[in-house]
Amino acid sequence: MGDRSDREFAAWQRVTLPLLLLGEMEIAPGHGYGLAERLVQRGLNPVKGAALYPVLNRLEDDGLATSTWEPGESGPGRKVYHLSPAGAEQLAESRSRFTEFAAIVGGYGQLTAP
Repeated sequence: MGDRSDREFAAWQRVTLPLLLLGEMEIAPGHGYGLAERLVQRGLNPVKGAALYPVLNRLEDDGLATSTWEPGESGPGRKVYHLSPAGAEQLAESRSRFTEFAAIVGGYGQLTAP
């Protein structure tokens, strides 16, 4: 695949960011920066706060994530995001739909004209 910083990959990452964040919350809760760092560890591009926090807020507003405040070790507290039961349901549905979509896209090299 080419350079992961190319525009196409970045666009796919932006579109799937809610799904990616729900997936990270399923593994373990985390504060915003921590969730973004875990995505980078998986090979994704860094996510800027201007893109990250509106998505996290929307997930929370939609009831797909909940949050708690935890005291900071040496600084201010952190808002920690958790996957809600509704978020777990949405994640399962989105994974299924994404898998179907990826199969369609991946099958184009094997298709013949109708």
